[in-house]
Amino acid sequence: MNSTEPTRYNALWIPGWYEMDQPLQLHQTSTLWFYQNPPSDLPNVEDYDFVFFNQLSAATNCQVRKAVIKSITHPALGSIRQIDTQGLDYVFFTTVGDAVVVNAEESPGCVKNGAWDIQDWSMTVTLAEVSEPLVNDN
Repeated sequence: MNSTEPTRYNALWIPGWYEMDQPLQLHQTSTLWFYQNPPSDLPNVEDYDFVFFNQLSAATNCQVRKAVIKSITHPALGSIRQIDTQGLDYVFFTTVGDAVVVNAEESPGCVKNGAWDIQDWSMTVTLAEVSEPLVNDN
């Protein structure tokens, strides 16, 4: 019996904060921005198929693709179902129902609710049905 499971890819999501990051939600087909050539100072980029782009970098180093988000994981928070990056706080919704509110402007990375002391906000995002790079027709 052949598996019809689509190929999965690992992507690195590291927040730049300040509303510069893409929101993510499980099981949605989304238009996503990735680095064409990830910065060499990012940790372990060679271990990932894609690295999410944020607006702190030059737009000329970006590629846009469509993909389905199959999983989002963080070493301390576990499985994430959604990352809301709109506003002065980011909200990380775990699959067990927690909503972790994190300052994204004055003290980026500081948790506002709870006793989490997280220094590294890197997430591993598993993608499926990744398109070829999209071309802007404008």
